[in-house]
Amino acid sequence: MGKSHEKKQAVAPDNLFVFGIDEEGKPRGARFAELNDKVSSAASSMKLKCVHSASAAFKGIAMKLPVGRLYASGKAFVPPVRRDLVDKLNAVLATPGDDSQTQEPSPGSADSPTTPSEEPKVRVAGLPKTWDNVDVGSVVLAMDGPEDGWWECVVLKREDGVLTLRLRDYPKQGTYVRHLTQVALINPGAE
Repeated sequence: MGKSHEKKQAVAPDNLFVFGIDEEGKPRGARFAELNDKVSSAASSMKLKCVHSASAAFKGIAMKLPVGRLYASGKAFVPPVRRDLVDKLNAVLATPGDDSQTQEPSPGSADSPTTPSEEPKVRVAGLPKTWDNVDVGSVVLAMDGPEDGWWECVVLKREDGVLTLRLRDYPKQGTYVRHLTQVALINPGAE
């Protein structure tokens, strides 16, 4: 007499991937078994992308995302992930011919932390050719941290060799103060 064998219930394939940089600037990502309105709305409130009906190329990389959780309250748990994984997923979506269906977070949601009128008004002046040309509106590279790498920043203020910067692509992220020797110039090209 042998043990009775029960068939294991087949695990549903991952059909929904949520990832991006949240409102605090932290990379997050998760995969879910099914397309669900609660997950989509939770992802939108966290400013994350939802991808369903993913292409094979996208799914190959997205399977590295951890499994997310949906609570009865309607909140979703989307854990932190590595920034390079988010970058790779965005690169696949940007590839011509990728047929993944993406739902972007709505940029003008009511719970956004700042309104456009609260952002500092600085006209981006361009790429300085020398260190002496770095001034308000110049675009330079600054390191956010050793694990996060270098980011394009706009100079908001310059006092002697001290620069007040904000991220060019994420203006609501806050400001950084760096000495002129802690930033890098971007090659402005031939004159």
